[in-house]
Amino acid sequence: MNDFIDIEQHIAKAEESRRLNQSTPVPRPHRDPDFEFRCWQSRKFDNKAMAFRTTILSSDSYSSKTSMDELKPIKLCNMKVPMVHKGRYLICQAIGKPSIVVGAEILVKDLNGDVEIIAMYNFYYNSSELDWLNPGTILIIKEPWLRYGSNNKIPTMRIDSPSDVIVVDCNDSKLLQKADAMQWFKPLSKDSEIWRQKANDCFKKEKYKDALMLYDRAIRCNPELPVLYLNKSLTYLRTGAFYMAYESARLALEKGGDREKALFRMGQAAYGMREWQKAANHFVEVMKEFPMNKLASEQFKHATVRLSEQRNGKFDFKSMLLESKKEKAAIDVSDYTGPIKIANIPGKGRGIIATEDIKEGTLLAVSKAFASGYSQDFPPILFAIDLIRKEGGNAAQMLQIVRVMQNLQNNPQRAAEVYDLYAGDMKQDEEIPFGIIDAARIQKISSYNRFSSKEWDAEKLELPNEDSHLFILPSYFNHSCLANANRTFYGDVMVIHATMDIKKGDEICLSYKSPMLNFTVRKEKFEKSWKFKCECQLCKIDAKDKNCSKRNQMVDEFEAYVKSTTDSVQVKIAKGETLLKKIRGTYVNRSEFKLKLIDVLGILSDMTYDNGNWIKTLECLEEIVTLLDNPLKYSCGIARRYVNIAHCYISLQNFSKAKEMIQKAMKFDFCVDIDHFKMLHPNIAQYLPFLSF
Repeated sequence: MNDFIDIEQHIAKAEESRRLNQSTPVPRPHRDPDFEFRCWQSRKFDNKAMAFRTTILSSDSYSSKTSMDELKPIKLCNMKVPMVHKGRYLICQAIGKPSIVVGAEILVKDLNGDVEIIAMYNFYYNSSELDWLNPGTILIIKEPWLRYGSNNKIPTMRIDSPSDVIVVDCNDSKLLQKADAMQWFKPLSKDSEIWRQKANDCFKKEKYKDALMLYDRAIRCNPELPVLYLNKSLTYLRTGAFYMAYESARLALEKGGDREKALFRMGQAAYGMREWQKAANHFVEVMKEFPMNKLASEQFKHATVRLSEQRNGKFDFKSMLLESKKEKAAIDVSDYTGPIKIANIPGKGRGIIATEDIKEGTLLAVSKAFASGYSQDFPPILFAIDLIRKEGGNAAQMLQIVRVMQNLQNNPQRAAEVYDLYAGDMKQDEEIPFGIIDAARIQKISSYNRFSSKEWDAEKLELPNEDSHLFILPSYFNHSCLANANRTFYGDVMVIHATMDIKKGDEICLSYKSPMLNFTVRKEKFEKSWKFKCECQLCKIDAKDKNCSKRNQMVDEFEAYVKSTTDSVQVKIAKGETLLKKIRGTYVNRSEFKLKLIDVLGILSDMTYDNGNWIKTLECLEEIVTLLDNPLKYSCGIARRYVNIAHCYISLQNFSKAKEMIQKAMKFDFCVDIDHFKMLHPNIAQYLPFLSF
């Protein structure tokens, strides 16, 4: 998609909008309520009608960190634009049906009847998630931010942080009275059982937000009824709000509720919070007191497996691989930290070092993504402008940011580990109140620390990033093109192994980008996206190599020719061999890291194999393997090269050599056994019986 989008033009427009919203504030222009309401009613809310959408990812966001008790009310007529109205809150009521563009938009009125459009970003991106935001819904906006739109000077109230919005029950007289908004109060039944039943009906229909509001209404009627807290806990479990699920179940237990249900739900919530020992302890309590509870026994087994993974680093990688083949796989595993720790690295900030001598192939870490985004979850075509990294983005990256905020809202106890990640030039040790979603910080953290499982293939450059993940521990690994560790993805789980022997105290690095990228491209990406200059040996050699640009151009032109030409394979091979001689000539004064030679040999190996010249294919592949006898071997797909060599030997009926190559490939793929290898390389699996496997 970036091929037909002028990224620089979009970035320039976004920067212009930013400057406009830093101008001197002026009184907010009045909107005619009747006219605005008629315009809103006439809007089309067909999300499919707008197939192409754009959004801006930046740190130009505001999140209120002030408690409600310290805020004073403000009305629309007293607001200015552009301005964050610090120390204030706006209470308003939805008067129109919400719509989704990229964020959710809603027309609201304040206590005076004045109207404004609110744009809520980082909340929801499907209209099905807006059932609770109907006309009549009462909202409190903390420290409202009135700003100009990105394409015009029409003011809109923008909200980037989910913690800046409080949904108010129309029956909550205490809160409405405090906000001087009793005109919106609706006197309703004070019978908690009525509201419990209505909440249960919503729960059955999977309208969990409505159910939670009604359970809270029932609790205001009868705060000592434990079943309400049990029901609330179950609802939170369904929404992934494990912290609140645990607290609700704990309150139910304290108020004398059903012990079996309360303890079991506390165990489920602790499991969801990834607190395996706490979860196991609660399930043991259930098993002791209620031995007929089979579910507790099953959940206890799951918790003990997670504990074993966390403590011993023993994982079922074959099951993980099978699960990862599913669309948007979410794998249930623990995190594991091997013989490594986070430390301050001179000149780099924080990084990862070895806590003991480490052998090649050692498992260093297993990390479950804190949040993930997938492009297919956002039906329209979306182009994101990343002002933080000054580049184009996609729906997966935007949705990952949304997921981070949702997960933090659901599980605020994990905020510290997220907020402690690198956030560019933002103050590192800022104290953020519990439960506050700092949108600007999260957008920077997500931009600088995101990973994609499809960043590059083993041989060539970059692939479309249709998924985006935020990991905690892996985010602390610094970059080196000549990395001494390699990452493997199993869905939303990253597995990291040592790719060479590492001494105690040495830094351990990953490659952020494929070292097969042209040097100028690598250099630009590091400086533009992460604001650093790579000082690895490969980059130093490339920087001094006067033939780099010439060599890159020749290979790029040949690759384009191979893809587009209708020439016969024999003609292409002949031209490839001619190019190979020229590329060798450019490396006369260079003895290592001959990556463009690997590129051409790789192309030739594919063409000669397809042409049935397996001897020539072997020559190309064996030279590639020799050229990769250095730290580049893992990131340049050494295992797959050995598999290809094995294919050649099988074609030549040399099964003993083929078996030898398979064994080498298994080592470099970190396979636990031959079945694991078969799952990774199904195309060669049918031949393995001939190799005595």
